[in-house]
Amino acid sequence: MNDTSTKAKPGQYLTFQLMSEQYGVAIETVREINQFGEITPVPRTPDYVKGVMNLRGKIIPVVNLRIKFGMAPQDSTRDTCIIVIDTEIGQVGMIVDSVKEVVDLQDSQIEPAPILGNQAAMSFVRGMGKVDSKVVILVDIVSAFSMDQMGQMSVMTAAEEAA
Repeated sequence: MNDTSTKAKPGQYLTFQLMSEQYGVAIETVREINQFGEITPVPRTPDYVKGVMNLRGKIIPVVNLRIKFGMAPQDSTRDTCIIVIDTEIGQVGMIVDSVKEVVDLQDSQIEPAPILGNQAAMSFVRGMGKVDSKVVILVDIVSAFSMDQMGQMSVMTAAEEAA
């Protein structure tokens, strides 16, 4: 009962690190990579929303992926980056520990995501990529956020731009 429509597809993935694990996101969803910079906190937002940033005159929400994925937060280092992705509500910045490289994965290097408990909570994991002896967790980062969460971020961004 494996739904192949949600399995990661062969292609290029930008790999990034959270704690000691490597993740990969499809390169076509990535708009740009920025150094960690000034983020304005917005009150009454979910704990994983760090705030908003001004990206060349456009206000975008910024999410701490460590917290979103249930990991312990960490102070930023010189390797900390913000990956800007395109979503249905516009651009969203994601704070990651570091960006690694772009890898080109063939179908033979991609395994389906294993069943590890709460499938709904893990639905954004699209597969496991095998790169040399390492495993890269392939994620559909847009689906990691529910439509409800996307709506909250969209309202937050509009309010900040109006201020």
